[in-house]
Parts: sequence; C-alpha cells; structure tokens
Amino acid sequence: MKVTQSWKSASWKGKTLVVLALLFVLYTLVGFFVVPGLVKDNARQALADLTGRDVTISEVRFNPLVLSAEVDGFAIADEQTEVLAGFDRLYVNFQLSSLFRWTWYFDEISVEGLTLRAQRNPESVFNFDDVIAHAQAQFAEGPAEPKPVGSDEDEGGLPSLAIATMTLTNGDLRYTEATGKEPHQLTLPVAFTVSNFSTVSKGEGQNDYAIRLEGPDGGVFDWNGHFEFSPFVANGRLQVQGVDLVSLARLGAEQVRFTVPSGELDVEAEYAFNAEPDAQLMVSKGQVVLRDLAIQNPAEETPSLLLPQVKVSGVAVDTLSQTVNIPEVLINQPHIRAILGSAGLDLATLFLPPDPDEAEERKQVVKEKAQQAAERIAEAETLWVLHLDALKVDGNRFEFVDRTLNPAQTVMLEEGVFTLKDLVVGEESPFSWEGAATVLGEGKLSHTGKGQLAPLSINTSASLTALPLAPLSPWLEREMPLRLAAGSLGLELNTAVEGESPDFTVTGDVAVDGLNLLENGSPLLKLNQTRIKGLSLSTANQQVGINEIALTGMDMLHRIDNQGRDASARIEAGTRPAPAAQGSESSAPWQVGIKRVRLVGSQVRHEDLSVSPNFKIGLYQLSGVVSNLSTRPGSRASLDLNAQVDRYAPFSIKGSLSPEPLFTDMNVSLKNYEMTGLTPFTGHYLGYKVEKGQLGVETEVSIENRHLDSVTDIQADQFYLGEKVPSDEAVKAPVKLGLSVLRSRSGEITLPVKMSGDLDDPSFSVSGMILKVLTNIIVKAATAPFSVLAGLAGGENLEQITFTPGSAEVGPQTLSSLDALSKVLAEKPHLNIGLVGTTNADDRTALAAQRVGDDIDGRDWTSIDVAVQDKRLRRKLIRRYESETDKEVETLVSASLPEEEEAADAILARAAWDAMVTQEAQAVTREQLVELARLRSENAKAALVQEFEVAQARVYLNESTLDGEVSGLTLTLEK
Repeated sequence: MKVTQSWKSASWKGKTLVVLALLFVLYTLVGFFVVPGLVKDNARQALADLTGRDVTISEVRFNPLVLSAEVDGFAIADEQTEVLAGFDRLYVNFQLSSLFRWTWYFDEISVEGLTLRAQRNPESVFNFDDVIAHAQAQFAEGPAEPKPVGSDEDEGGLPSLAIATMTLTNGDLRYTEATGKEPHQLTLPVAFTVSNFSTVSKGEGQNDYAIRLEGPDGGVFDWNGHFEFSPFVANGRLQVQGVDLVSLARLGAEQVRFTVPSGELDVEAEYAFNAEPDAQLMVSKGQVVLRDLAIQNPAEETPSLLLPQVKVSGVAVDTLSQTVNIPEVLINQPHIRAILGSAGLDLATLFLPPDPDEAEERKQVVKEKAQQAAERIAEAETLWVLHLDALKVDGNRFEFVDRTLNPAQTVMLEEGVFTLKDLVVGEESPFSWEGAATVLGEGKLSHTGKGQLAPLSINTSASLTALPLAPLSPWLEREMPLRLAAGSLGLELNTAVEGESPDFTVTGDVAVDGLNLLENGSPLLKLNQTRIKGLSLSTANQQVGINEIALTGMDMLHRIDNQGRDASARIEAGTRPAPAAQGSESSAPWQVGIKRVRLVGSQVRHEDLSVSPNFKIGLYQLSGVVSNLSTRPGSRASLDLNAQVDRYAPFSIKGSLSPEPLFTDMNVSLKNYEMTGLTPFTGHYLGYKVEKGQLGVETEVSIENRHLDSVTDIQADQFYLGEKVPSDEAVKAPVKLGLSVLRSRSGEITLPVKMSGDLDDPSFSVSGMILKVLTNIIVKAATAPFSVLAGLAGGENLEQITFTPGSAEVGPQTLSSLDALSKVLAEKPHLNIGLVGTTNADDRTALAAQRVGDDIDGRDWTSIDVAVQDKRLRRKLIRRYESETDKEVETLVSASLPEEEEAADAILARAAWDAMVTQEAQAVTREQLVELARLRSENAKAALVQEFEVAQARVYLNESTLDGEVSGLTLTLEK
C-alpha cells in the first residue's frame, strides 16, 4: 500500500529512475541467467543440424555489463579422432562504443586450446568429408536470404569491423595419415596474435599479426606481418626453424618407398602481396637450409641420399613477372648411393608408390610432364623464368652398386666439386660450369662447359686421367668371356650438343696404357700404349673419324683350342645375346674412317691346339702403317707392315684392300722360315715330321668382283722329312720320294701355286685350296715322278725307255733317252735310278720272226717285205708252212687270188709268214724273255756308267718284268 502510494506520489524523474533501474536489473538477470542457456542450446542444435555430428558445449557465460561472452568446452564429435574441431575457451569482448563509431568493434577475441583434427583414410577419404556433404545439402535446401533494404554494405565489400586483439593460445593442429598399414600422426602446436585488426582503417600499427607453430620435436614456425583491406595488401616475414623432417616423412610413408631417418629444415623469407591493379606476390631474402637429410631404402643399412647441408640463399620470387631468382645454392658433401638390382635402379623407384598399379600411373604422369617441360624449355616457352646465379657442390660422393653381378660390384666417384653459374630456365641466356672428381680411387676427372637451354646449345671440355680399367671388368665379364686384368684410361674430349634432336659432336684424344685383356683366364691382348688421336664423332652425320691409332708394344695371342675354335668363335659362344631392338625400322649405317693405324714394337702370336704337336707361330717386331681405313663403299686402305716370323724370318705385307665392295691387291713375302715348326701339319697331312728346311713365300693376291686370283712362289730350301708320324689323314704316297723329285741340285724346292675361284662358292676355301694344291703337287711327284722330271729331260717322260722289239742292243733312240736320263740324274744328285728290263708281246713276235727268218734264209734274212719280192724266198716260205702244218697254204687266204702268179705267190707267202710267226711266238720260252729283259737293263746301265759317267752306285738293276707295257725299260726312283 505504502509502495503504491509512494509510487503515485513520486515525481516523473523518480519514476523514470525506478523504471530504468528495474530494466537494468532485468537486463542484468536475463544477460547473466537466461541468455547463456538460450545461446548454448540453440547454438549446439544449429551446429549439430549443420554438421550432422554431435556438438558439445560445456558452458556459456555472458556478462551484459561489459558485453563479453565466454564459451567453454566446445567440441564437434568424431568417431575416428574423438574430436573433429573444438576449443577449451572462447572469449569475446564487444565494445558498446561501436554504436558511435559505425564499426563493429571488439576489444578482444581470444581462443584457448583450439584443436583441429583431420584424418585421411584409404582411398583418400577424409574424416570431415561427411560434414562438408551434409552442410552443402543443408544450404541447398534452405531458402535464399534477401539482401536487407538499405544495407550499408556495398555489394562485394567487407563489413566495417575492428578488433583490438585476436589471440590463439595452446592450440594444436593434428593430422593423421591412415591410408597404410599403420597410422602416422603429426601434431603441430599453434598460437597467433593479431593486433588492431580493421577491415577499413589504414592507420599505422593496425592489422599486425604474429602466428607461431611449434613442431613436435622443437621446430618453430613464426609468421608475422601486416595486412590491409580495400584493396587487400599484405607484407611480412615467414620463418621456419628446426622443422623435423622425420615426423613429416611419416605422414607420406605409405605413398613412397623410402624412409627419412634424419633431416631438419629451416626456411625464411620476406614477402609482399598487392591485390590491385594486378595480383602480385613478391618474395625476397628467401633462404632455405636443409641439414642432415637422409633418404633411405628400408631394406638397406646405408642411406641412398645423404645431404649434410644444403643452403639456398637470397631467393626472390615475383608472381606478376613470373620470375624466380636464386643467387646461390650450396650443397656440402652430398652422398648418393644408387643400387641396381633385378627390379632396376632403386633411386628410380624410391619415390614411387608401393602399389605397382599406382606406381605405373605415377611414372606415366611424370613422363608426360617431363616431356612437356622439355618441349617448353627447348622452345623457350616456359611460364616461369628461373635465374640461378651459382650452384656449388663441394665434396660430392657418388656410389653405384650393381647387385645384378655376383658378387656385387661398386663404382665410386669421390671428392667431387661442381660449380654452375648463370643458369636461366625459360630465356635465351648462357650458363657455364666447371667441376672435378676422383673416379674409382685413382682416375682424375675435370670438366668445364658453357651453353644455353633455349635453343639448346652446350659445349663441354672433359679431361680424364689414370682411370683404372680392372674395376670395370665384371661388367665386361658378364657380357662375354673377357676380363680386363689391367689398364688405365685417359680422355681429352670436347663435346657440342645442339638442336632439338639433339645432335652431338665429339672431338678429342683417347689414351690407354698397360692394357691386359684375358680370354677365359688366358692372355689375349696386351698393349703397352694406345693412342687415339683426332677422334671426331657426329650423330647428325652418323660419322666417326680418327686421324691416327697408334699401338705400341702390342702383344696379341690368337689361340685355336683343341676343339678347333678360334678366339672369335669362343667369344661369340660365350657372349650374352643382345636384347631385341625396339621397332622394326633400321637406321642408316654409321660411317667410320681411320686415316692411319700405326704399329710399333708389336707382336702377334698364333697357337693351334687342335693339332699334335701343337702349332705355334708368331709375328715379332711388328711395325708399319695401315692407311685410309673406311667403311665407306669403294674406299681402299693401304697396308705396309713388316715383322719377323718367330723373331728371325723376315715377313712383309704390302698392298691395298677394300671391305665393300671386297677388293684386295697385296704382296706377301716370307723368307727363311724354319720349317720344323710345320711338323703338326706335315705329320697330319704327309705322315712325317720335318727334319729340317727353310721356307720362303712370295705371294700376289688379287680379289675383285668377289673373284680371287693368286700367284704364289713357294721355295723350300733343304726341306727333308724325318720320323714317320701315324695319321689317318696322311696321303698314301711316298712323299719323301716326291720331295726328292721336286728338290733341285742345290737342295731347293720351288713350287709355283696358282689359285682362282669364286668367293661366293661355298665349296671354295682359300686355305683348303692351298693345302689341296700343295698336297697334289707332292703326291704327283711321289706317284708320277718322271712326269714331274720331264721338264729336265726336254719334255720327255723317262719313266719308260723303249728298245727295238726282240733286241737288247742300245740303239740310237734308246741312247738318246739314256742321255736325257743322265742329265736328270746330274740335276738330282740325291736320286737313285732303278732299271727294270721289260718285255711285251712285241718281243715275242720279234723273236719268233727272227727264228722263222733264220730257218728260211739264215743270216741273209732281212725282212718279210724283202722276202715276198724274191721268188725263191716265197717258195721256201710256202713249203715250210705246208711241210710243218701239212696244210695247203691257200687255206690261209679266204679272198680270191689274183690271176697273176707272182702276185698270188706274194699273198700266199705273207700269209704263210704270219701264220708261222704267230705259231713260233707261242713257243718263245720265259727264259728267253727274261734273258732279253736282263740284257736290256745291263746294257742300259753300262751305257749310263760308261758313256754318260753316271755313278755306278746310283743305278740299280731291278727284277725284270715280262709281258709289260713296254718293250725296253721301266725306270724307278729311289731316295
């Protein structure tokens, strides 16, 4: 009652104060007790509807007196990470003065304990994908909100907003990589401060910010600067220190095939961004430092890549001009270890995904991008231009391990230094470099170069000295049965690379010292010194040219094994087949030309182990020149070589030759070769060892149009065969006698050998032809010696000497033949002659004719031709026949007799003579014939000894032969 009365009696000022007090109390009560509950429930439900997740808000506090609000324990739930996003405390302090500033002004906005948690699952599904999809669906279903009438915001403009302080403390960003077998998590503590934030003001000291992230192992990310709106401008400084790359690498462990055992990264730079008139980001004073980075194959104990320190200084980037400038890159003591295994080079696979299908897709993508980049560089059409002032590598070490060999082999490049200057990618600009290294522990490599990338033009100079070749032998041994036992390589090369192809041009000199090449463990080739001078190679012209190849102290051993295989056949049999060439198109052949090959103090030895005893021969003190060697069709090389066969027999070869088309015109000379070395072949083909002898050969060989013609003079001095050797292949002939027939008075054997044949004829073999010709000559001399000796006898074959049938007297014709025989014996003092007295049917007839003639006319008998002219002798012939046979003589004549008596008697007398001689011939006794043959050989020997002064001991009387081919003598030769 009193209150009512008091109210009614109060003045309006009092009433106003009371109302205001009540409203203030109500405002305070609502603000403290009602608003927090409404905000908490509505905000939680709205966020739950928007995200499709459970949302938790522990407490909401609102202070209406100072217009501040606090939210505690906010979290969006996640089944995989427990919390998708959340914070411990959010504090917002709004200033009432905003009503008078026409700006939303906050004195403070701070967040404590902010956490954001992301997880990537297999198939690149993230734990927040459903939230995004749910939110997008909510927005799509809701009605579009109309823009308020009279809004102060310009279309596309920013609201007027100012915040004195924005802070984040004790925050963290958590990322979990769960695509592999085991999840890997990265947690980054984060904090930042933004001072005097304003979307409209441009006053000094406004919109400054500082962001700090701390890595799990001490790394720090500091980002501070200043930004403005309308237009947007930002500048500041970014610094990353001590970032642990091991933790970062774990996130990608399932995407690559390597691990990172160690590594630390520092990055810092200053930047400035202007949104207008054209967006431009400029980075300056950039620096990147990489320390102790190791990239390792999990299956290996040693890192594949070890970088103790990489420092990139002074990096500048301008996005508007699309340029990157790098003043200097320093790489200190890098160690690269590449391993070649059955799956290929590990460095080429470590950065690929473990899954084979994904790896193949990645390869294809990288290949396509690399091809596109190469084309842009070649055409100077790169989008960005990179300027690298200097790249320096100090203490480089490269280690190549080849495990495809057993045992595995390692090649080392150490103490490498390299400096690259003024490299520009994307513009026509020259660059240069220089470098050096130690290869295989002893070889010293140095190289320099200069050029440009667009259009491609590079010129290099390289020098390599004392590179040991023996460590490279395992790769040669894998391909073929050869081993590099010793040797060192030196190079002085200049290389030019130009054009789109590109085309390579190489010039320079090559030196190899102390080369020792083995074949299946046995000596094959030694070279004290090899010099290749004036080397030139051009891929554009497909030509290789060499001014001179100088070989000093060469020692080559060519061996034919006991299976008859030469070195080339053995090497070919032991060589791995080359992989099939890709594609079916064949390129034009390369042309190779060598102006001169010079041999000094060399030797070529040959051993044939397929014959017994083994054959050995060698060319020693080999020297000379081979000029104008070329694969160009029609070109002809010239040869002028001299040597000593087995260190004493002069040998030379001179002439010209061409491989295509095949042409040869050469003279070959050999003198005074000791033939005892030919015993393996004389034993095999002739059946005897060589007792002694010296060989000389003069040969002219011509090959043209695939046809060979050769004329060879073979001279064997004092060539005698010795002990017999068992051989199934030996000729069945008295070869010793044949050689005696061929041997001259002075002990020389001269054999002219002519050959002619078509090289395309499969039955034609030069070596086979030579052996065949020589064997035929010796066999002919042994089996038909007198045909060979006919030249000494005026062309007369003295194998048979004729006598008058029935007579042993040495007549004029016989004496002439014996004279020719004596001359042959005088020229062949080492030959003895055997005289074989022979008779034949002519001797029986002659003896029978003598007996009938004696009965008819005694010593006065001359011949039947005379007798038929004498009537008396005709009658005696007819009577003797009729009395001995008791037959009429007319029975011997079947034809009609002439009417004239004398003519008829002459026919009858001759018929009687023929019949009686035939009958008497059958009565000639063996003793008569033997005696005739003996007398003939005795009379012939007497004539040779007495009239022609042939030594009696050189003429032998052999057993007579009856019913032979000749009426006289058959001669035999004896050594």
